[in-house]
Amino acid sequence: MKRIFMLSVVSGCVLASLGCSKQSAEPTSSVPVAETSAASQVFTLDAARDNLSFAKNQYLKLIEHVANERHLDMKEGCDATPETICVPRSQEKDEIHMELPEKWTNGFYPGVLWKLLSAKDDINNWQAGEEQKLYETARYYQNTLFSESKRGSTHDLGFILYDSFGEALDYDGLDEKTRAEYLTALEVGRATLATRYTDEVGLIRSWDWIPRMRILTLEDGEQVKDMYTLSNPWTYPVIVDNMMNLEYLFASDNARYHEIAFNHAKHTSINHYFYDESDTQKQYPLSYHVFDYGSHKPGNWQGVGNVSAWARGQGWSLYGFVTVVEAMEQAQIDLSTYPDFKAHLSNLYGSIEHLLQDDVVPAWDYFATRDNAYEYAENISKDTTVFHGILGLCDKQIEDNILPYVGYKPMTLEASMLSTESLERLEGKVNWHGEKIIQGDKLIPCGTQAYSDSHVKVPKDTSAAAIYAAALYRYANYTKDQDEKAKYAALADKIMAKLTAEYRTDRKGKGRDSSLGLGFVLSEATGDFGNGGEIDTPIIYGDFYFIEANMRKLELEANK
Repeated sequence: MKRIFMLSVVSGCVLASLGCSKQSAEPTSSVPVAETSAASQVFTLDAARDNLSFAKNQYLKLIEHVANERHLDMKEGCDATPETICVPRSQEKDEIHMELPEKWTNGFYPGVLWKLLSAKDDINNWQAGEEQKLYETARYYQNTLFSESKRGSTHDLGFILYDSFGEALDYDGLDEKTRAEYLTALEVGRATLATRYTDEVGLIRSWDWIPRMRILTLEDGEQVKDMYTLSNPWTYPVIVDNMMNLEYLFASDNARYHEIAFNHAKHTSINHYFYDESDTQKQYPLSYHVFDYGSHKPGNWQGVGNVSAWARGQGWSLYGFVTVVEAMEQAQIDLSTYPDFKAHLSNLYGSIEHLLQDDVVPAWDYFATRDNAYEYAENISKDTTVFHGILGLCDKQIEDNILPYVGYKPMTLEASMLSTESLERLEGKVNWHGEKIIQGDKLIPCGTQAYSDSHVKVPKDTSAAAIYAAALYRYANYTKDQDEKAKYAALADKIMAKLTAEYRTDRKGKGRDSSLGLGFVLSEATGDFGNGGEIDTPIIYGDFYFIEANMRKLELEANK
């Protein structure tokens, strides 16, 4: 489990550290499902250990499926060349979805395995060869990520490199030669990530790609999905997820990297937050997903609408600023001119606590269950970056029971939101509902007929809840303030108790049918809703942060 630490390579050692075979039967659990709201708030050390043991058994199962090419949903292109190695990412179509190289999630799979290895003393019932199987698999997939350290086209190097190579450093079975190689890869990756920062803007640029809208057309009787460019795309987009890359820069004694990270945090804290209209006292800051520093406008690529509270985004926000506050103690630069990051983190805690008051496992967007959720979805104010993924999400892209938000219905949009080139390409084409897509100055991507009333389930996002819990325990371990420690840990306990009791894949009917058998740990995560992907399903990073939260719970109790 990673800490903020200063890295130096001296004979393969880390200096100045702060803190730091297939199963023959299904795993059994010693933790009963909670039956009352009071019981659901209790999360014990035994429960944390049991979760880790369950996760170990599950991932050994997943490893065997992948090795034997069983139950795999291969992304198109995975068989492009013999050298193409795809990576487990999520569950799709009751199979293990294998992702292409160079994706932001690819560090989490070896990262999960390294976490389980470093937590081995808290895991019961190890069988002969299991630790070696986890280690060999982690090494295999880790080796596919060395080239990522030089890929300057992505801001996700923290997720890809630090959540894999960085996790490996915590495993005491790592030999010194491999440790030195991993440290070198991390240093190269930091230098690469720093190239995405510009002093003029003061932030690490998130995306280089131009935003496009997916539109479904019928062409010669065939259903076609294609992407269409927008008339007014962003020019310097920064997403709140980028806060999770700062720890990677802080884990260095390079003052320039600290300057970059703190500057990024400064501008994020100033520009990336808004207040719900009902929050007249401005107590609960909510994070936008995107802020375009070209137009200086906010928005959400993810989420119900351009002004809504995407649940996982609030998690990236909270966890990211936990790492910022920790890093202040070891800062290599003068912080006197920076905002009060600790006060900002305290406000973010208040927001999470407020948002979770009805249910500690949130809907995928907090605004999705509101009676007027459709108003947020349809908001394309020119004061925002205008386009978000839900605008093009048709009912034919998602499961019949899934409800993205209350009031979900076909939208009539302004055609002017698309580029001239896109409008020319769409001229005369019909959507999957058989209606013309361009009608005068209007854009009709999903038809005009009401959607089926079978759309009833607004999905949860257990990955967001797991991120909250990991962040809360992490800060509880860090702070010397006993009141803060108790407060943060108590909320984390509530989250973890409910995730354990109700959302492990051995605890729900749907999970027993598929997710449990495939080897996943947490059910009901939600990924890229706007593109109709990874909805109400296990996702690798949900398991990653759930495992981390259990480890941090045990650390907290050990340090009392």
